Amino acid sequence: MSSTTPRVLPPASEPRARRGRPSRRADIFAAALRLFRERGFHATSINDIGSDAGVAGTAIYSHFATKQNLLEEAIREGALRIRDGMAESLSRGEGRSAESALEDLVRTYVQVVLENADMNACYVLESRNLDPDVRQPLVRSERSLRATWRRLLLDVRPELSDDQARTMVQMAIFAVVALCVHRTRGERDALVEHATSFVLGALYSPVAIQP
Repeated sequence: MSSTTPRVLPPASEPRARRGRPSRRADIFAAALRLFRERGFHATSINDIGSDAGVAGTAIYSHFATKQNLLEEAIREGALRIRDGMAESLSRGEGRSAESALEDLVRTYVQVVLENADMNACYVLESRNLDPDVRQPLVRSERSLRATWRRLLLDVRPELSDDQARTMVQMAIFAVVALCVHRTRGERDALVEHATSFVLGALYSPVAIQP
């Protein structure tokens, strides 16, 4: 594996959160994520979120400035958790083979994404509703994540061209994200192992793409 540590997701900017009882804030946050995922951002009202969380709709403003702010915080938090997970995986890379580092990165990514499925589904389905100044740093973070995967894959499979590795990584990440957008039943640990095996199988598969 390369001795140069790959660049991971840049730090997410801290959201401008309002103060409020932490447990109630968490309930509102979780309810909003569920509804954004199931109904969409525009089809979900503040009153819908309050009803699902068991609070008055207006009580949400004690915790979040606007519905837009709530969406922004959800997506930022999802990106932050992925960044932290990838950084932890890469920190374990000292002395490991390239194959072991890639497998650990894939498994960690799958686990973090599936544990935060609603957050990641919101990013995929609703990022178009973010203001450009919020969306662009997230897009850059996503590109950095893919570049990290690509570098590790090329360490393992140097016969690949950069374009081949880029395409394989994009397909692998999309496969994992699809599990967030389309709910999948099953025990979580078993699903993580199944998805990890699927992604690694795809990354190690023979290449039919011409350089």
